Formats: sequence, C-alpha cells, structure tokens
Amino acid sequence: MTVRCKIAALLALALLLAGCGDRSGQPLLAETDEPYYAEGMQLKRQQGRLPEALSAFLKVIDRRGTKGAPQSHLEAGEIYLVQMKDPVEAYHHFRRFLVLEPKSKEAEFVRGRVRVALREFARSIPANPLEDQSVRLQVDDDLVRLRRENDELRAQLATLRGGGAVPVPRAPRMITLPEEIRATPAPAPLPVSPPPPDPSPISAAPQRREPAPAATTAPQRAPASAPARTSGRTHTVRPKETLFAISRQYGVTVQELMAANGISNPSAIPVGTVLKIPGGR
Repeated sequence: MTVRCKIAALLALALLLAGCGDRSGQPLLAETDEPYYAEGMQLKRQQGRLPEALSAFLKVIDRRGTKGAPQSHLEAGEIYLVQMKDPVEAYHHFRRFLVLEPKSKEAEFVRGRVRVALREFARSIPANPLEDQSVRLQVDDDLVRLRRENDELRAQLATLRGGGAVPVPRAPRMITLPEEIRATPAPAPLPVSPPPPDPSPISAAPQRREPAPAATTAPQRAPASAPARTSGRTHTVRPKETLFAISRQYGVTVQELMAANGISNPSAIPVGTVLKIPGGR
C-alpha cells in the first residue's frame, strides 16, 4: 500500500511539473523574460525590421501555448494593424489579449484598437458589392436599347401626325403595350384642302424698280485755319513754366499759343524762348 502511494505521489509531481513547463517539457519563464519576446522588442525599435519582430512575438505565443502570451498578442496585433494593414489578424490578437487580461490597465486601450480594426475592415468592403463590371455592362446595354426604342416611337408618332418623317426600322420590342392600345387602329390622315383660287386676274410681273441715283455731293473741304493774329506782345519762358500757365496768364488757349509760335511739341520748350502772344478772344 505504501509503494502504491509513493508511485501516485510521483505521478502527481510529474504532472505538476509538466503543467508548469512549455511544449518541450522545460519550465516556463515569465512572458517578458522569454528570449523571443526580448528579441521582438529589440527588433521593433529598429527601422524596417517589424516583420522579424512579428515573427519573434508569434514564436512566444506558440511556445507558451495555453498559458497564454497577452503582451505578445498585443504587440503582434499592433504590427498587423499598422504595418501589415491586416485588420482581421489584428482583431484576432487584440481579442486574445482581452480574453487573457480582461482587467489589466491596458484593457481599455486594447478595446479601442479593436474598434479601429473593425473600422479598417469595414473600409475594405466595397460600398456597392453588386456593382461589378458585368452588372455595369448589362445596365449600359439596356440603356442603349431603351434609347433606340424611344427614337423609334418618336419617328412613328411623327409619321402618324403627318410630319412626313421616315419611320425607323423597328428592333424587337422591349416595351409591351396594353391590349387596348395595340388594338386601336391608327387614325387616318386628315384630308388636305387645296388652297382657294386667287380671284384677281393674273397680274403682270412686278416692275423692277431702278434704284434712285445717289445725289452726288462734292466732298467738303475743311476750312483752312486762319493764321493766328498776334497782338505784338511777347513772353520769355522761365524755368518750370508751361504753355498752359502762359496761356492762362494772357487769356488765350494753348492751341492759339502753339499756332502763333509754330510749336508742335508743347512739352519741349527751352527756357528763354521768346513766345509771341496772339490777339486772344
């Protein structure tokens, strides 16, 4: 009996030790002390090595098995969401963290990341899944047929109204008309009465009217401008003096002053020039 108790105790101890180890039979360390976890955190801080860091975190998750690796799930979820643009895998790892650590300090943050992953997944779904290429081609073909049917109906309506339009050859009918409309015969065209005869006798051809000769008028010549009369007065141009100021001083116009002195450029009058003052008005 004692031997059996010792054997049972040894078996229980072996099971206890096996439960505290990983899948290889070695005792488990704390997750943050795992070599692969430390390697993943180091690779995460290096630029361009996030895929390698993700591989390290996944090795931690696989090694710990049912004991769980919540921090590795959180790190893997972040890499899947931000770097790999895979919201489905990110959602899976965030949810595993919440199952393993529902009351941790990071739980609220992880719930927010779950919502972000769901939003990103919703964005990847097309707004109109049924609006594929085949559906668009079918709709375009139907629109072309409906336009052609509409043109044919307009042409037939114009023919029935006596518009003289040539009916367009009909394609297979796409619009089914009611029985009462199809059974109604087309209205006969109204008789066109001839125009009433003209009671007046045949008039002679209208006489052609010759256009009246245009009155010849001799071209008028502009009257030659009379030479400006001078009054015998003169004025010597001083510095900064203008023709306008001189004309105001003597009560004559600038044009009269220029004509009396043969000036063509009123802005280029040298100082000291003696100007003849015309008679004025």
